[in-house]
Formats: sequence, structure tokens, C-alpha cells
Amino acid sequence: MRNLGLDFIATAFPRLLDGFVIAVQIAGVSFLLSIAFGFVLGVLMTLKNRWLSVVLRVCLEAFRLIHPVIWLFILFYGLAYAFDTPTNGYTISIIVFTLWGSFEIGDLVRGYLTSLPRHQFESSMAVGLTRRQMYVHVLLPQIIIRTLPSVVNLATRLIKTTSLVSLIGVQEMLKVSQSIIQVAYYNNPTSMISFTMYLVLLIFYFIICFPLSLLARYMEKKAASLTTGT
Repeated sequence: MRNLGLDFIATAFPRLLDGFVIAVQIAGVSFLLSIAFGFVLGVLMTLKNRWLSVVLRVCLEAFRLIHPVIWLFILFYGLAYAFDTPTNGYTISIIVFTLWGSFEIGDLVRGYLTSLPRHQFESSMAVGLTRRQMYVHVLLPQIIIRTLPSVVNLATRLIKTTSLVSLIGVQEMLKVSQSIIQVAYYNNPTSMISFTMYLVLLIFYFIICFPLSLLARYMEKKAASLTTGT
């Protein structure tokens, strides 16, 4: 039986865990920032300002249609060229994923706000609520309930997409695993460590993404029951 490289993986496992932590950090920070900025962008998208609407729509389509890896390269190399200084791949990754997630959530919020019955806005104003109070006390709770399943799904997508940051030198799981495979092959060219390592990565991604998938389904059912009043 060919060597599966289990002993080598066991030795290098702490490095793999470090890569896992970095991937979770990038996805987690980007996700939290995306929620904060996304709700603000969603409100801005509903304002009756033609130029603002055009700019936000162009940005939304840019991040929706252009692959995140292109944005990673543009910011990583573009900022280094513009400021004539090395860029930090970890920081660039968070910026790109935050922008991507913010516009995704912003579009969800915009879609829900524009679908609300007009009387909700009029009733809020009629009882003396300010615009800020209307959003915080009347609209925001509804938006959270309706958009939460999609927002949780975005967290899953962010986790999976963090593998791209290895292309700009960030030492996340995929980058670390590739380094381990190269060293293992150098020591034992007949080793099947590639299969074993990617199986380990599959397990890592499954452990974090599957619970999020279950949570999204639960939130979707909960939102549907609250909306229908059942």
C-alpha cells in the first residue's frame, strides 16, 4: 500500500491549523464589516439621488460580475504600484471580501426596502417618528428577519472563497497545504499525500460550512413562518 502521508500531515498539523485560523479570521472580519456597511449601502440605494444610485449600481455590478480573484490582484498590485510600497495580502483580502459582501447585502436590503408597502413609511411618519427612528424601530427588525438566511449563506460563500487569497501570498489553509505537499513529495515522491491533504481540507471546510448551511435553512423556515404568521 502506498504511503498516504498521514505521519507527515500529523507533524505539520499545527501549521495547517494556523492556516485554518487565518481563513476564518479573513471570512469572519469581512462578514461582520459587510453586515455593517451592507445595511448602510442598502438604505443609500433607496434614496432618490440619481448620481448616487448610478455610482452604487455600477459598484454593485462590478463586484457581482467580476470574479473576486481579479479584485484581489487589482488591489494587491495596484495599490503597491500607486503608493510604491509593498501591500499586505491579509489586509487586501479583508478589503476585497468586505466590499463584495457589503454590496451583496446592500442589494438584499435595497430589494426588501423597495418591496415594503408604502403605508409603513407613511404610518411611521404619521406617529411622529424621525427617519432614523423609523429605520431602527420599524424597518430594521423586518429587514433582519427577511435577509438573515441569505446573509448566513454569504458567510458560507466567504469561507469557501478564502482559498483564493493564497494567490496573493496569504498563508491560509490551501497555501499551507500546498507547501506541505511539496515538502512531502520532495522527501517521498511516491507518497499519496496530495489525496490525503485535500481530504483533510474537505473535512475542515465541511466542519465550518455545514453548520452554517443548516443555520441558513433554519432561518429561512423561521422567516417564512414569521412572515405568514404561522
